[in-house]
Amino acid sequence: MSSSKFTVILIPDSDNRNRQFSVRYVWLWSLVLLVVLIIIGVIGFGIYSVPKLKDYQAMQEKYDKTVTERVTVMNLMDDLQRMKYMDRQIRKSLGTDLALIQKTTDTEEISQNIHLDNSENLPISYMENIPSQIPVDGFVTQRMNTSAFSLDQNHYGIDIAAVEGEPVLASASGFVVFSDWTYDMGNVVILYHGDGYFTHYGHHQNNIKKQRDFVKRGDVIALVGSTGITTGPHLHFEIWKEGKVLDPLEFFPGYTKTDVSPQYHEQN
Repeated sequence: MSSSKFTVILIPDSDNRNRQFSVRYVWLWSLVLLVVLIIIGVIGFGIYSVPKLKDYQAMQEKYDKTVTERVTVMNLMDDLQRMKYMDRQIRKSLGTDLALIQKTTDTEEISQNIHLDNSENLPISYMENIPSQIPVDGFVTQRMNTSAFSLDQNHYGIDIAAVEGEPVLASASGFVVFSDWTYDMGNVVILYHGDGYFTHYGHHQNNIKKQRDFVKRGDVIALVGSTGITTGPHLHFEIWKEGKVLDPLEFFPGYTKTDVSPQYHEQN
């Protein structure tokens, strides 16, 4: 009759006493079967879980993409609301005279007094309406970026890091069409210079000039600050002509000497 036990005998070198352990075959086979079942379970769990994990990762990526798209849309909506608000303020300030001024292209006519307010005549010189005065001394930390492939990253001007409280100067003679606070740009001043030129100045500590004020080139219109969405004191400066944004560095090449922007380092 065959044995129903599995016996293990241990024979030590320094001891004459042998040790033996006996295990019934039924328990041994049960242990082997348990190990096999565990291995099969692990393999089965892996086969089942890997597709689920991939599905979860795909859902997570889709969720992240959706959140990013919604944030982008919200930012665009904020920008649109800001632009609409500024547009209303500009139209309210200039009224129908804006259309008349934009149509005036003759040098002699532009040199004449332009009635921007019923109470006073505000002269705008043809030579002084082109931005030619550096608004503030400082370091360019961000260049203009209008890439059509990244609307949420558009940057319609340059950022100039400067000492907080430093005077911000009007880059050209003109008329204050907007002087107020916005969510992203903080305290903002927008000047209309005639001939379709506008300049935007943002993130001020406070605005000196008020809406409907006339300014001459070099006048102090605000103080450098860090209001709105910003990481430190600087001036955000934009130049527009007939609805198109222009690169301030083309008007003020001197800023390239103090350009420390990421774009400058990428090109050099």
